[in-house]
Amino acid sequence: MEILSIYRHEPDGSLSWVTSANSVGMARAIIHSADNPAEEFLIYDERTKEGITLRADGYWLPSKGRINSDSRETPHAE
Repeated sequence: MEILSIYRHEPDGSLSWVTSANSVGMARAIIHSADNPAEEFLIYDERTKEGITLRADGYWLPSKGRINSDSRETPHAE
């Protein structure tokens, strides 16, 4: 089972945790339900330590998030 954490990119450049999902499809559905279609989210795979950035309107973007693999800290925007 995948464990994907979903973070919202905040206007100040920080990320805030939204929820977790057990598949990319579920993560996309959660993100797609956002009020603002231009809102950006980081989907982070806890197992592989990799993340992707997706807008609520479905566009994939170059990842803005970076995860500290030495701890369980919230990702930081670059």
